[in-house]
Amino acid sequence: MSLMTQIYIGVSGLRAQQIAINTTSHNLANIYTEGYVRQQVGMADNSYYRYGWSAVNTKQLGLGVVSAETRHLRDLLLDRAYRQESGRQSFYAARYEAAEEVEDIFGELEGVEFQNSVNDLWEAISEIAKDPDSVVSRAALVMNAEAFISRANNIYQELIDYQGKINQKVVDTVDRINKLADTIFELNRKISVVEAPDIETAADLRDQRDLALDELGSLVKITYEEDQFGYVNVRAEGQEFISKTNVWHMELAHLDSEQGSEYLSPVWPQLEGAAVFNLREELTSANNNDIGALKGYLIARGGYVADASDIPVKPVRADYPEGDDGTAAFRADLENYYNVEVVEYNKTVGGTVVMKAEALFDQLINTVVTLINDCLSPKTTLETAGGLTVTVPQGTCVYNLDDALRDVLLEGVENGSITVDRFGIIQNTDATVTVPGGKTLTILDMEKTSYGVDENQTPGTELFVRSDQKNRYTKVTASDGTEYYIYNKNDDFGDESTYTLGNLEINPLVLDNYAYIPLTTLEENVDMQKGEQILKAWDEAAVCLDPNNTTLKDINDYYSTMVGLIGNDGYMYNAIAESQSDVVVSLDEKRESKQGVTSEEELTNLIKFQNAYNASSRYITTVADMIDTLINRVGNW
Repeated sequence: MSLMTQIYIGVSGLRAQQIAINTTSHNLANIYTEGYVRQQVGMADNSYYRYGWSAVNTKQLGLGVVSAETRHLRDLLLDRAYRQESGRQSFYAARYEAAEEVEDIFGELEGVEFQNSVNDLWEAISEIAKDPDSVVSRAALVMNAEAFISRANNIYQELIDYQGKINQKVVDTVDRINKLADTIFELNRKISVVEAPDIETAADLRDQRDLALDELGSLVKITYEEDQFGYVNVRAEGQEFISKTNVWHMELAHLDSEQGSEYLSPVWPQLEGAAVFNLREELTSANNNDIGALKGYLIARGGYVADASDIPVKPVRADYPEGDDGTAAFRADLENYYNVEVVEYNKTVGGTVVMKAEALFDQLINTVVTLINDCLSPKTTLETAGGLTVTVPQGTCVYNLDDALRDVLLEGVENGSITVDRFGIIQNTDATVTVPGGKTLTILDMEKTSYGVDENQTPGTELFVRSDQKNRYTKVTASDGTEYYIYNKNDDFGDESTYTLGNLEINPLVLDNYAYIPLTTLEENVDMQKGEQILKAWDEAAVCLDPNNTTLKDINDYYSTMVGLIGNDGYMYNAIAESQSDVVVSLDEKRESKQGVTSEEELTNLIKFQNAYNASSRYITTVADMIDTLINRVGNW
């Protein structure tokens, strides 16, 4: 072999070691670059020169060394495991974050602050029971009732506001998911262009794509695969998301608008607005569907603002008629309660941190408000039997009234016998109508009611009123001269008006004049039994939190039990999130041990490659000296 060939061999060593030095330097320069994966040069023999044949010798000489490849050291199985477990950790972390925030809204861990409001109201009622005629006791009752409702409404509003904040997180997360999808799609294109000639690996671009996949995997459940052209095709929640030619962005829609919700949920526009997530299925690790921060936010937020009406009420046999028909109706409703209502509750409210807190808290307030109002302003029913003719005063809104009376009035409006304005207010004169027989009206129980000490001795004035319906009753006169106070079931639009948070305030009449509080008899004697009646109802009140917590609680225990229940949910979510965090950290450490850059190792390699480079340089120098000797010295002989 000629000496010139030996120089080329030396040069191949220089080139190979220079590539190795450059790669190692590149590793060191990116040691703190997020998502960077260590690159490693693989050396290989160059081609061989055969100069003869022999049975015992190959008779060939090597022509140096080449840099065969630059390895991109990723473990694809670890990557898949990391992204799945990271998504699961994010799912439970989002739910824990919501539970923790709800606890903060309620105040202290034991709910001390609002519990004090409950206790203060109870003490004010106790003072009324001792001295119903005392102006001081009446003022204390109104003041504490106002503080009770104000604090309760504030807590409820804070829960609703926090729901809005989670909703914004949903919007931001969907936007981030779409941006990551665009990034991955663009990196797919760039990687394909770089690697198409099959000369080099687009390692840095792949690192950026893998970093985007890591983040995407924490936000939503993904599956993916890489084709032979370097494109990564991604499916999100089982649907095609990123392909070689397109990105199908998520969009946002009002999926619960029929319940008055303005909250947004992700949908697939290419599937005619189908929801991205099926939140009605059981979300467990066994089903492998408890993955992604976005789903966690949606579960924590829920679909709408909940109240006590969202908690199903278990049928009680005593509420049904005696006999076989009553028993059959009771059993049918009981079966519907367990198989439909409870299942629906658990799929919507029960598994949602904020909605459950709203419903349970509203149920507490509704219970307190209802028992006090029903004592001060007791209700009963009136059967119309063969029909009941009553005169409804001019100025009454027909939409407010009990359904049976409202329907009759609306018939009069239709046939022109009753004139109302566009708000449903009866005009010109009183309206006399007949309620058909067989109807049931809800009225003020005149036998049990007490009266105010105002100039009109107003009966049954309630302490708490509905903001959209401040009149509990409408006074009507029957044809025989009997006066009835018909319960106003609806608001001015004909929708049912409820004693629910956000729709509660202290009766303006009572705020202006404590004399309206009904604590005297018709003979203007002090009613010493009314306060005791409220206290007895308070102590006897037994409410179960929801179908999953059927132990009955009294008013004093309900709140602390409710806060404890939410705290337990948060504890469970946090425990799972922390366990998942350990798994994620372990997987990430395994990834780092293989693909992470270690300065000590890279510096060792740098010294090794530098020495090899120097050796190749020395080899070339030696060969050059040999050529110089042959040409300049031996050639002169």
